[in-house]
Amino acid sequence: MTTMLRISQLMEPSEPSEGGAWGPHKVSEVVAATDSVGFFKEQGLFYQEDATVGAIVNALDAQGLSGTNEGFKFFTGYLFGDARIRPILEPYLKHPNPQSSSIFSADPGHTFAFSTAPEEAGRVVIQVWSTGSRMEFYEKSHAKKLKGFLSANGLLEITRASLKMNGCDSISVRMDKGGIAILHPKLAFQILEGFTNTYGVQIPMVRQDDSESAKES
Repeated sequence: MTTMLRISQLMEPSEPSEGGAWGPHKVSEVVAATDSVGFFKEQGLFYQEDATVGAIVNALDAQGLSGTNEGFKFFTGYLFGDARIRPILEPYLKHPNPQSSSIFSADPGHTFAFSTAPEEAGRVVIQVWSTGSRMEFYEKSHAKKLKGFLSANGLLEITRASLKMNGCDSISVRMDKGGIAILHPKLAFQILEGFTNTYGVQIPMVRQDDSESAKES
């Protein structure tokens, strides 16, 4: 007997295959809270759609607080409360942050990164997205030697040729409700719709002479 599928079943987007992490709205639940730190260290990317975040982003924009350090405090409760995000960001949230804040809007056809420097230890980028946002991230681009040039928005624009040469496949993401993405500073991305408030956070680096002085005291 042949089983007929409902039209709604045929039209619904399929979930990531077993072991596949990149979902259309969030990193798949196959990545558990206990695995999120290791996953981020390897992939340089974590994201998920969230209506609460989207509502805060829109409210801050209405109040003229988009792209300001002051706005970051409204997200900390969510960042600490999410079981998968908290382990990734907790080391940064223990220190005075953010170090920088900016707002970036849709710019289809242009791919950017915050850095192409060889080493970016102790720094991550937090993007909080407005409702109706759509973007692309480029898989493992943080681990490649990408070529870019300084853009008018202050970011480094990454050339398509560099992405293609390094085999950086695009990850298409929709955040109709808004949401959050955590990026390694070198990870390339493109904003297709919506906008993001972006915060740079970092862990203070202890200099060798400082650590030796602390031991002596």
